[in-house]
Amino acid sequence: MDLQDFPSPKNGYAPNLAQVPVDFPRPVPAGAVAGLMPKTMLVDYGGQLYAPGCTPPEISERWDICEDLAQQLRSKSIEAKADKRAYLAEADILAEFLEQLLETDWGSDAEMRWVVRRTAQLLEWPAPSAALE
Repeated sequence: MDLQDFPSPKNGYAPNLAQVPVDFPRPVPAGAVAGLMPKTMLVDYGGQLYAPGCTPPEISERWDICEDLAQQLRSKSIEAKADKRAYLAEADILAEFLEQLLETDWGSDAEMRWVVRRTAQLLEWPAPSAALE
């Protein structure tokens, strides 16, 4: 998806960043532009400059995906605790799911850790230590 695909704030669209938790991870820009003088990579969105991947619609979209994943993982965790992982501590169940999530390409490692922390919060379970890194 390209930035041009997002509705512009000039057209009356404004993503609701107020619903995105402050602890939701933002991408860390990793890029360089050749030349003699140091340069910073920025993206213009609605007349404001943002690091690539950090415009309001991009952050809102990533959070929405991760929140949905946390809600799905909540259901899976309840099923696992009632069935084949009943012998495990709650944090250990979430730790196993985290290992699996980190092997996917569904998001950054930071986002997958956030998903597991959010799932723990939804379940009122302790978060595994690997999700707190």
